[in-house]
Amino acid sequence: MATADDGYLGVYSEFCSHDTYDEVFRAALVKFRDELALGSVRSCLIYGPGEGRHEVWFVENCAPNTTRLIAVEPDRRSAERLTSRLERRLPAVESRVIETSIQSWKGPERPVDLVLMLHVLYYVDPGERRELFANLHERWLTDGGFAVVASSSRTKCPGNANEIYARLGTPMTAWEDIETDLLEAGFTRRHSHEMRYERDFSSADESFLRFYQNHIDRPVTLDDVRNAISELFPDGKSDQVFYTFAVFQKAGTA
Repeated sequence: MATADDGYLGVYSEFCSHDTYDEVFRAALVKFRDELALGSVRSCLIYGPGEGRHEVWFVENCAPNTTRLIAVEPDRRSAERLTSRLERRLPAVESRVIETSIQSWKGPERPVDLVLMLHVLYYVDPGERRELFANLHERWLTDGGFAVVASSSRTKCPGNANEIYARLGTPMTAWEDIETDLLEAGFTRRHSHEMRYERDFSSADESFLRFYQNHIDRPVTLDDVRNAISELFPDGKSDQVFYTFAVFQKAGTA
């Protein structure tokens, strides 16, 4: 079990252990991977993958012809684990992990065919998000390149497990805002589907509570988080956790 001293990776791992996201994500991608049609991808940029538990699996299974990969990850321990995972799981791929934030990185030296942004856009404010999408579309993606995004949806619906963020004072970024910004940047949506999974709030230890605490813009205590959970989810569980997975594409050369 993670402790408060384990840093971001430990806290995030404990948080993930309370839901069924992994199995839902993988089952859905196995079902839809032929429809995604990413066989032409040779180069990939990944933003904020942590230790890469979902992103590396995605490249293996949905973009198997990738030969060059860049990952941008600010957390040192996560970056170290990601480097090891890439060496072990994708040994034939020329990979590089850059330990910095999305906001600080100046972009790839040459355009890539695919950018992965899985559950990372919560950490980018709206102005930065629009600038990122503009850079991806105009400079960092090849013609016909893909932007793959996964992010929470139905965030404003009562009963949604992510309602806790709004209750504590920092509403989660809405899927509708992310999609609107991508379309306004010039991308076309090629594939989209919503998935639903479950979260267990019972046996919430300090690391699980701290994950929420770290994502609230104002000071909140662990008791504040615990009380919000008790009020919103008195049964200790929620099956109302939704996220949307979508593939967007930059227009190719005519």
